[in-house]
Amino acid sequence: MRSRTVALAVVAASCLALVGCGSMKKLWPFGKRAKPGPEAVNELALVNADGSPASYPQYWQRNTLVIDLTGIGGAGSFAARLPDETTWPVRMALRVRPGSVQQLEILGEERNILPVSESGARNIDIEVAPSVYTPRTAAIYISWGAMPVFAEGAPKPEAATFVSPTTMPASAAPADGETPATSASDIIPPGTTPPPN
Repeated sequence: MRSRTVALAVVAASCLALVGCGSMKKLWPFGKRAKPGPEAVNELALVNADGSPASYPQYWQRNTLVIDLTGIGGAGSFAARLPDETTWPVRMALRVRPGSVQQLEILGEERNILPVSESGARNIDIEVAPSVYTPRTAAIYISWGAMPVFAEGAPKPEAATFVSPTTMPASAAPADGETPATSASDIIPPGTTPPPN
């Protein structure tokens, strides 16, 4: 009877050890596998301004094609062209890092200028408006850079002084020692022309 009790105790301890290992797997640093990232695709042909291929990753996120621009900064541009025998995705988005650029410009069938937030820790997905491209659109041009600075107002005109139309402007008056420019009355003196028939 004692051997049977010992055998049951050994089996129970083994079961507990197996169950314990299963729960320890959650605590173990490499016990849980990380979720795989999205699979990169090549739906659009991306081309730099000099004609070389651009290497910005493209991903599908549900039915939205996301072009990953998190590595950009400063100013730049590229064109997204549609490969032969394909159609534009239903939805498109550009993924940017906050503060990396100040604005994005998207030019297709229409022009969209979109500001990029300067604050935040997570990447931003900026959706491309569906009116930017149609089935006949050959390419979409995407550029980024700094936000333009606009003047606060029109410059105030200088105070105008009255100038008589009969006086010659100072810039056209001959300087001392210069010969004056010829005028039409010098070429044909008044009163010498025959009357019209």
